[in-house]
Amino acid sequence: MVDTGKRSQKHKSIKTPSKTTKEYFKGKAKKQTCSITGKTLQGMTHEKTKRSKKSKTQKRPSVPFGGILSGNARENVFIELGKVLTGKNIDDVDQKYRKYVKQVIKRAE
Repeated sequence: MVDTGKRSQKHKSIKTPSKTTKEYFKGKAKKQTCSITGKTLQGMTHEKTKRSKKSKTQKRPSVPFGGILSGNARENVFIELGKVLTGKNIDDVDQKYRKYVKQVIKRAE
């Protein structure tokens, strides 16, 4: 019976003189994407080996929502935040930005 942890792992078939065996390995880490727009994030390392050897500030940008949102999406969140602070109701904010606007308001308090 196959080990349950290896069922979901990728494998390569390797031919040896006596028999063909399977070598299990973990796949590559995917590139980080923006949670709103789906674009690939800039300034993010995507290889696990490189990421583990870097410091926290080198792993992701040190801006609000760095490593989560792209620059355009982050800009739109802060535009919506400004509208909410000047009197717009939080329920009138677009659904995709509302979660992040609420987080910024909580940080500010």
